[in-house]
Amino acid sequence: MQKIDFSPNRINLPKFMATQLVVILFMIVFTYKWAFMFTTIHEQTFLANLLYGILGFIVILGLHELIHRISFFICSKGEQPHFKYKKGFLLVHISKKYFNKWQYCTIMLAPMFILTGVLMFIFSIYTYSSIIIMLSIHIGYCLIDLYLVGITFTNKFEYVHPSDEGLIMYHQRPIQANDELE
Repeated sequence: MQKIDFSPNRINLPKFMATQLVVILFMIVFTYKWAFMFTTIHEQTFLANLLYGILGFIVILGLHELIHRISFFICSKGEQPHFKYKKGFLLVHISKKYFNKWQYCTIMLAPMFILTGVLMFIFSIYTYSSIIIMLSIHIGYCLIDLYLVGITFTNKFEYVHPSDEGLIMYHQRPIQANDELE
């Protein structure tokens, strides 16, 4: 068993946010480079990119969390995820259920794959530069999901329990959770 604590004194938030910013900037450059190889981009002004990018990301953020909730609901066989505000952090998707690592990875990665695919499809029709900004911000936002999936796979955990204490991972099926698992 291993517990990953997300309390403010355990996570270096400025360092993580700086990493997200670097990923966002890298994705902007990478996506622009990729787009120029296949199509012409309708360039917008800096302010339009910023405005549409941020407003679009707010919509995408809502969709991202909705996809998390739907996949959580499906994988937990009907349980609603809970939200809790603890020491300055909003903890999302707290559950009494234990998920196997594949279910947990599906819950974590579904928004990234679905929304990235949708944004790429929209960009193939409407080649505005603000869509690149939205896509890049979303990929940066998905960094925590990728981090948690990476931890699950590198340590070869089999079961994951998202709780209000943090993310608790198990190598073997938890004894007290026999009836809570499939």
